[in-house]
Amino acid sequence: MTVNHSSVLSVGYFDAYFKLALASREPVVEKTKEFIEANFFKGEAFYYGEQTYRNFMTAFNKLKGATKK
Repeated sequence: MTVNHSSVLSVGYFDAYFKLALASREPVVEKTKEFIEANFFKGEAFYYGEQTYRNFMTAFNKLKGATKK
C-alpha cells in the first residue's frame, strides 16, 4: 500500500495495522509498536506528520488497554 505524506492516517488504519503486525509477528504489543516505529515511520515519529503519529499512539494505547483486561 502506498502512503501519501499529505494525508492523515486514521486511528482505524493503525488498529488494522497493529492487528496485522500482531498476527504475523510476536504477539507482544510493545514489541509491535517498536517494529512499526522502526519500519513504518522509519525511526522518525513525525515522518508522516504529527496528527498521523498521534493517531498511531491512540491506536496503540487503545490496544494496550484492551490487552490488560
